[in-house]
Amino acid sequence: MSEYSTSKAIYHADKIKDLQNFKGITPTEIQVDLEAFCNHNCNFCSYRKDNGYNNDMLKLIGAIPGEKYEDNKPIGKPSDNSRLPIEFARTLPKQMFDCDIPAIELTGGGEPTLWPAFDEMIENLAKYHREIGLVTNGSSLSDKRIELLRNHCLWIRFSMDASNQTIHKKVHRTQGDEFDRIINNIKKICNNKRNDLIVGISFIINPYNVDDIEDSIIFYKTLGVDNIRFSWMYDAGGKSGLNDVEIEYIKRQLDSYKGKYETDSYKIHYDKTRIDSYSEPNDFDKCYFQRFVWSIGADAKLYPCCIQKYDAKYVIADLKEKTIGEVIFDISTNIKMDNLDPRGCLPCWLRSKNKSISDAVEKPIHENFV
Repeated sequence: MSEYSTSKAIYHADKIKDLQNFKGITPTEIQVDLEAFCNHNCNFCSYRKDNGYNNDMLKLIGAIPGEKYEDNKPIGKPSDNSRLPIEFARTLPKQMFDCDIPAIELTGGGEPTLWPAFDEMIENLAKYHREIGLVTNGSSLSDKRIELLRNHCLWIRFSMDASNQTIHKKVHRTQGDEFDRIINNIKKICNNKRNDLIVGISFIINPYNVDDIEDSIIFYKTLGVDNIRFSWMYDAGGKSGLNDVEIEYIKRQLDSYKGKYETDSYKIHYDKTRIDSYSEPNDFDKCYFQRFVWSIGADAKLYPCCIQKYDAKYVIADLKEKTIGEVIFDISTNIKMDNLDPRGCLPCWLRSKNKSISDAVEKPIHENFV
């Protein structure tokens, strides 16, 4: 089964049964923004685009949502306000252990490796035997940190979006020429890595890199990574800056490249229907995904999912005021989750996962005629 399967929740039969009986469950994963500041300024970033769907996060780094900023410089500044409280490096892993939450994804928001207590967080998560996934731009990895990640992460996904320095700099809008240094970090992690460590590449398709797809597939295959994952720049109500003809052509090309370059040790992942969901209203009235995957912002607030992060009306709880355990067993948490109507949310690219869970939880007609 693929690491990007939409049916993983069904594996957790005990949690499905609890949901069938209208009981709350503990999540299997929490996705955490450690830091709101990023040293890159990617042109597809929903937090930094002029019309980004959750760019209220910029307020944490002293920037103004929707205001024009210099393309080749980071937006805002890091501060105590831009990040998860440092003590979370100590308290969060223990709370996860106490509440039997097995997995954590360190992501953004901003660049997680810029969080001052990042190494301590990894060490403590490992101490409590939590499963660790990391999404990073790869720019802030010392040799010591690389060894730490090689030893303790279950998977690492590098946000690259290009096969060369010129396109990488155009997409990530950096001041320096970081591409070669990041590639060297990827090589170090892949060199003699554990068999169970999955190293992947993220490639967000947008007008600046659309002609670099095949070259990227070939280039990253030579580095020894396990997969490359293609997705689309999220543009609610739009088509990622591409027209319908271009999108259909890219889909056909991805099919062709999958057959041409994929092997048992190198996978090409993409969801051809995901971009269509960006312009379609949500066609489900219950959100089960938020039960399994919690999304925590750099403001330490809990949200239903990454799409709704930093939108004040979707806050479920403030983890500066409550522990994870208190949130789980707080009846108001379940009420807020139950009362969420996805038809009022932004277009959801998680709908296929949510529908898969819904099909498992909700009783079908003639359920025994499988």
